[in-house]
Parts: sequence; C-alpha cells; structure tokens
Amino acid sequence: MAETTRFADPGCVEGDEVKDRGNFLGNHITDTERPGYFVFPPGSSPSLTPPETSTPDLAAEREAEAERRRQQALDEAYAARVVRDAELHKARLELEAVEAHKGEVDWVRSGGILRDAQGNRDYAKTEAIRAELRLSALERTLIERWEDYERRWTALARTPEVRFTDVPWPVCPSEGQPVALADLTVNRVEDFLLAGLKVRGCTVTKKERVRSSLLRWHPDKMTGVLARVVEGDSEAVREGIHAVVLCLHQLNSRVESAG
Repeated sequence: MAETTRFADPGCVEGDEVKDRGNFLGNHITDTERPGYFVFPPGSSPSLTPPETSTPDLAAEREAEAERRRQQALDEAYAARVVRDAELHKARLELEAVEAHKGEVDWVRSGGILRDAQGNRDYAKTEAIRAELRLSALERTLIERWEDYERRWTALARTPEVRFTDVPWPVCPSEGQPVALADLTVNRVEDFLLAGLKVRGCTVTKKERVRSSLLRWHPDKMTGVLARVVEGDSEAVREGIHAVVLCLHQLNSRVESAG
C-alpha cells in the first residue's frame, strides 16, 4: 500500500506563526511602551484621598467673611437712615417755613405789621409782603380778564343774532361803560393783549399773542360773524373789526421792531 503524504494545514501554520510572533513581541515590549505607563507608572496608584486642609483655619475664614458682610450691611443701613432723617428734617423745615410765611401774609393782609426776632417792627418785610399781595391781586385780575375774553369768543360762536356788545373786543371797557368804537385804539389793544404776558409762569411771547390775534380777527374768519349781526349794528361791527385789524398790524410792527 502506498504511503499517504500529509501536508500541514496552511491556516494552522499561519496561526501558529502569528501566535509565536505575538509572544516574541510581547516579551520584547519595554515598560515605557506598555499602555497606561505614563498615567499610572509602576509603583504608583491614583490617590483617592483629598489634600489635607486645616479645618479650624477654614472655619475662621468663613466666620470672618460673615462678620465682614454683617458689618457692611449695618453700615449701609446706618448711612441710608442718616440720609432719610436728613430728608425728613429738611421737609419739616420747609413745611414750617411755608406755614410761617402763610401766617405772616394773613397778618399783613389784615393790616398788621410784622416784628423781627428782637420784637421790633419789621417795616421792610411787611412792605415786601404787601408788594407781593398787590402783585398777586394784579395777576389774578389779568388771568380772569383773559379767561372772560376767551369765554366771550365761545359764546359768540353760539349766538344766532350778534349785536355790537356781543363781540369780544380786545380792550378794557371804561368803568361802567360798554366798549365803543372810540375805545379801539392801538394802545388800549396792546394793554389788553400783552399785559397778561407778565403773569409769572406765562410762556406765551408777544409775537405769538399778536400773530394768533391777527388770525382770529382776520376778515375772512369774521365773515361768519358779520353774517349773523343784526341789521342795526352791522355797520358798527364792520368798522370795529376793521379798527381792530388795523391796531393789530400796528402792534405787530411795534413788536417786530422791538425784536
């Protein structure tokens, strides 16, 4: 019988060679080439214990910080209280001054004379308050006069039959007498329209007052009024409107030249 020749399995041979080569390489790898050497070198292990701290020192620092914050809060509260007390004191003094001045004004208005801290009659202060009272009365009169003027314009728009006396002529009538054509002069129109601008707090300028009056008294704007004037007063109203417009143009020239 012929002998059968056996050949080694190529796969088995290759596997053995790979295994032998791996063993060879494994035996020749140095420690520094092994994975994880630099993270955990031989003879060392990761420490799981935190660094030592001084517990008493840390507690003292925390207590000191808390004390510092508490003191800061107290200082801020004290400063705020000082400011608040100062504001209240100032407000109280201002209120007392207002009440004292009101009492002085009432006393002078009733005819009394003020006295100073030494008990002497204070004529200068008394006269100053009298001047203030006169000025306040004048301002009140001017304001009321202008408000009445505006009310008369509102009433004129609702008046079906207009008479000469219904027209709000921009002049002050003579005492006890109605306005007449002869009263419509530039000086009297100027006094009526511009005197109220001296009232304290008024922001209207002379130019603004004159220009608004020119627009109000413009003949085209007064056409509707003339159409409702009764027959007997028609000519007088027409002449009055013409006179007012002429006065306003003259007044406008005065204001423009005065700058």
